[in-house]
Amino acid sequence: MISADKFLTPARELGFNFFTGTPCSYLKPFINYVIDTDGFDFIDSVNEGEAVAIAAGATIAGKRAVVMFQNSGLGNAVNPLTSLTYTFNLPIMVITTLRGEPGGAHDEPQHELMGQITIEMLETMRLKWAFFPREDSEVTDALKLADEYMKKTNQPFVFIMRKDDVSDWKLQKKPLVSKKSFSINHSDSFELDYKERTTRTPVLEVVQSELGSEVAVIATTGKTGRELYEVGDTKNQFYMVGSMGCALAFGLGIALTKPNLKVVVIDGDGALLMRTGTMATVGAYRPKNLLHILIDNEAHDSTGGQGTVTGGISFGAIARAFGYEQVYSTDLLETFKNILGEVKSNSASTFIHLKTQKGSPEKLGRPKVTPAEVSVRFAEFIQSK
Repeated sequence: MISADKFLTPARELGFNFFTGTPCSYLKPFINYVIDTDGFDFIDSVNEGEAVAIAAGATIAGKRAVVMFQNSGLGNAVNPLTSLTYTFNLPIMVITTLRGEPGGAHDEPQHELMGQITIEMLETMRLKWAFFPREDSEVTDALKLADEYMKKTNQPFVFIMRKDDVSDWKLQKKPLVSKKSFSINHSDSFELDYKERTTRTPVLEVVQSELGSEVAVIATTGKTGRELYEVGDTKNQFYMVGSMGCALAFGLGIALTKPNLKVVVIDGDGALLMRTGTMATVGAYRPKNLLHILIDNEAHDSTGGQGTVTGGISFGAIARAFGYEQVYSTDLLETFKNILGEVKSNSASTFIHLKTQKGSPEKLGRPKVTPAEVSVRFAEFIQSK
């Protein structure tokens, strides 16, 4: 058993000072120490997949990030670990616990199966892993192994933490005081029939012309990224592929790391429905430089136009309830353009809900630049700011 500082202090010296994740009793002393100790940033995530995407955003912005979660939540992290960090070569350190360890301490029944297959899952995902060090003398070699592997491959490295690997650390800092009561004031302003609304490409043209090339733009997976590329390929644009629903968390990681850079996330209704909880994290941390644009065509346009359930949802009210500081809603392209003019230089976490209809240009192509190339040039753009 080691104390948390015996691992975290040398880890910080290697640059690992951005932490995010979800709690586990095995991780309790680790998370508590990070929260209590100067020199570390800890972002509380609503689920494990969100944590991976936040860490990926922080990594592309120049941080060395660590994700911590219980192995029962490993399933939530599979998608971004296989289609975000792997695809875009983003090396994050992952610490997952081994609840339900075969032959280990007695645990709750829900951990039995995952305890048996955790290592197999990591190896299936081709993730390099090692057991977390249990003795002070093992820490240096463990960190060296992780550090060198991540630098050599630009891929994640996973430590598996077992029961009693780390001695107890009681949390000293008090949690934020919750609001006793609050009211939500928001009125949607949708005026057009569905077929009268614009499609997505004119919206992306407005985004590009109004916001320019000095902001970081993340386009959600599917046709949004493909159409943005067709509108004009620039180094400040990141085309998400796979990891559906993770664009907002990825952008949040960047926004928190680069507070003087405007970060624009262009989301889709199907994607946002998958990980709506990330809006709560945005509302909690309220990055002043984050602009979240939802292009809502009430359909899964990339997979044949199947409907989503957003026809009766007020995302504006949801954003208000989650704590975004400025919220707008419209289905008029000119109004959207005017809103962008208002908010492009504001200092507030901002959400715009824009209703459109489905539809894309005929013979829509795909980016000729590879995800790895996008990652390198996007990182260079962000880190130069």
